[in-house]
Amino acid sequence: MIKHTHGHALVKAVPGSGKTTTLIMRVTNLLKQGVEPQSILILMYNKAAQLSFKKKLQTSADKYNLSAIPDVRTFHSYALELVKEGQRLNLITYKELVEQGSPKYQQLLRECYFYGNEIESSFVENNEIEKLELNISNWRLEELTPNDLNQDPNYKDIDKKDKRAYKKYCELLEQYKLRTFDDILSEAVQLIRSNKFSVPVLKQVIVDEYQDVNYIQNELVKGLTQPVTNVMVVGDVNQCIYEWRGSRPDFIEGIFERDFKNTKIFNLSCTFRYGHQLSYVANSVISKNKDSNSSFCISHPKNKSTEVSIHQGLNLLKLLEHSEKENKFSSTAIIARSNADLIEPEIVLQLLNLPYRVKSSQQKLISRPEISLLTLLMCLAVDGDLSRIKPTANFQWLIRNFIKQLDFRLPKGMLNELTLAISKNKDNIFNIIKEKVDIKQEQNRKIFKSLKEINSSSSCSNMASALYKVFNEKGLFLNISESSILRRESNDQIRGISFMQQLLNTFEITVNDLLDILINPTEHDENKIRYDLTTMHGSKGLEWDNVILIGLEDKAYPGTNNEPTIPKELDFIRTKSNDDLKEERRLFYVAITRAIQHLHLIVPTDKTLDHWNKNVWSSTPKKETNATRFVFEMDLVISRSLVEKIKDPKTKIELTPRSKRYLDALSL
Repeated sequence: MIKHTHGHALVKAVPGSGKTTTLIMRVTNLLKQGVEPQSILILMYNKAAQLSFKKKLQTSADKYNLSAIPDVRTFHSYALELVKEGQRLNLITYKELVEQGSPKYQQLLRECYFYGNEIESSFVENNEIEKLELNISNWRLEELTPNDLNQDPNYKDIDKKDKRAYKKYCELLEQYKLRTFDDILSEAVQLIRSNKFSVPVLKQVIVDEYQDVNYIQNELVKGLTQPVTNVMVVGDVNQCIYEWRGSRPDFIEGIFERDFKNTKIFNLSCTFRYGHQLSYVANSVISKNKDSNSSFCISHPKNKSTEVSIHQGLNLLKLLEHSEKENKFSSTAIIARSNADLIEPEIVLQLLNLPYRVKSSQQKLISRPEISLLTLLMCLAVDGDLSRIKPTANFQWLIRNFIKQLDFRLPKGMLNELTLAISKNKDNIFNIIKEKVDIKQEQNRKIFKSLKEINSSSSCSNMASALYKVFNEKGLFLNISESSILRRESNDQIRGISFMQQLLNTFEITVNDLLDILINPTEHDENKIRYDLTTMHGSKGLEWDNVILIGLEDKAYPGTNNEPTIPKELDFIRTKSNDDLKEERRLFYVAITRAIQHLHLIVPTDKTLDHWNKNVWSSTPKKETNATRFVFEMDLVISRSLVEKIKDPKTKIELTPRSKRYLDALSL
């Protein structure tokens, strides 16, 4: 692969196979052979990967005294450069670039939703708006016009409301001269197809994480390919975890070979990250995606062992206390399916005073809308005012969010006025509300009464769990998530407050201790960080000595159809199609393959799992279980006996087709 220079190539790489190092060596080899840097383009999936690869490539170039390195870009940044050049040549009309998470874009979405559903703008349905947003994004990336949706029989099942909303969306973008990052990709491809634009002559195009590309990104690669261009793509179909935003496993499973003739296949099937037990259980889980022609992962013989442990009903606090004794100087990741699942570990780490960081833009718990609501309610209950809250940069946001989540009925403009008034005089919140809010209005009167009553409730107990119960009984959490128009955000907030309730019922935390954690969290020296908190999606491409997976209840991950404890608002996790389950299984595969030394999986107590292991089964349970179904698919008992066989080939074990295949791959 390193010496491959002519013809197209598809590299299938398992986790930890050293693909980045191999790619660096290949690019360095091309440069050493005299290939001009400007004739090589390297496309990465995201900014973090682009910066990391560029830094490593520069180090390699310096080592061999190479004067320059090729362009290392993300798809969006490269497409934006093409579009800007098109604008300069008057081939493309100038438009303002609007970020899809910005207030301006959210307002545009609202307008389209109202138009499509023919309803008044006073009503917003969170779930449906996010569904519309995802649909619009995917339609744009598939280059579908409103006419395509109306006339092509393949799209006859799409709701007419969504078709109307999409038509309005396209009209508004033109009317306001706006473009999104999705549009940047489409416009770049259209520019190349126009034949009025001189495409840069590239001899080598390298695409990393190819399993994550969508239709329009694939079209961009095709558009950049000329007779002299050699395209190499690298990826792993088992790590395709972004289907919900347009990625498709079949791009790496067949479409590339169809579009790029005479493709040479390279398999990097040996991992240098983890030991045989983890390789085996990862193979076992992913094999349930039966239509996949994925690589069979084996561990390099010199890899140290990786232990896989399933903990039923174990308290995270106890595991971390034990981990501190055993792995004082190791790196550890706590990985969950959603951001809401990370609330518990963050509070536990604060209680234990262990150095950690949250690998997301939202660095503090109090920045979560539902947690800030809980925090300010507790301040009112204990102190009768908000004097504990320091006037930091996001102080006004905390006040504004508090008012919105309580759901006072306010006239236009009063939300801002009330926010500003309380921000300036946080010690006098009740008088300000009484002065500026119409307390005679029934809903406002109930909310105000509840706020006044919770202050006396704090004297009943100093335990946070008791106070939470009071807030809940008074209905102060009923409107959580209503301020967000995006379903993924609103459901995450609902899950977040639910997890907080479970946490407070599990641990004996006083109100003052909890407020101290939420308002004044201990901040740690970046150089002393040993714990990372991240979602499964956020863990991709990373590795740690120890990995702890949490939130592995089957009702929540991947989700069941008839679990009564799931709130109605979480219907989106109830029903999973076969394709959805395959993607969730790939996500589980990504998460477990981040570990180097030890993988811990915390699951609920489950007698069915005991029964599975006793019978040495690895099939997917057909009936409802407590623990996630993916744990049942790991074939853990066989994996342990396999490790013993590898250590001592004379050991006799009962071979299954999978364990025999693994041993054959090792020539044992």
